[in-house]
Amino acid sequence: MSLARIARVIGIVAIFGIVGSLSVAALVSLLVVGLGASILQLIFSVADLDGFRSLVSIALWLLAFVAALAALLPSLGAGVVFALSAVYAGQNAIWMAWLAAAVGIAGFIGFGMFVQPSESSAVILPGVRSLTQALSLSALLAGIAVIPASLCWWFARPLHRGNVAS
Repeated sequence: MSLARIARVIGIVAIFGIVGSLSVAALVSLLVVGLGASILQLIFSVADLDGFRSLVSIALWLLAFVAALAALLPSLGAGVVFALSAVYAGQNAIWMAWLAAAVGIAGFIGFGMFVQPSESSAVILPGVRSLTQALSLSALLAGIAVIPASLCWWFARPLHRGNVAS
């Protein structure tokens, strides 16, 4: 194993961890704002609750932070899968980034099925009760993860386009 390949793997995992988490947080925030802004505007105008606008802004920032924190573990898992396949196997197409994101999400949900953290733990895991719930949650999150995985693939292009010859 050469040191250059290991450095490329570490770089790809870092890019997936940072860019993946931040892009998932941005995507969740955009979905919440896009779907809830009109309803919230109606509630504020009808109930005369203009003083709560700053509280909603703080709640949105907190949601983005928690979404980025929750997306960190699946992003790192997807980064490891994609980095190993791109650097050592030469599979660096965008579909491999999508597949790596799906594997990272499935691993995260599978980990949440078997490990139940205590209430005082800072670990964020989904509480999945059945196999059908796990499959539907995996499909939903994999559909959402297409955009962040594509963005991570694009940012990591200089690292996974290297020479694969041994």
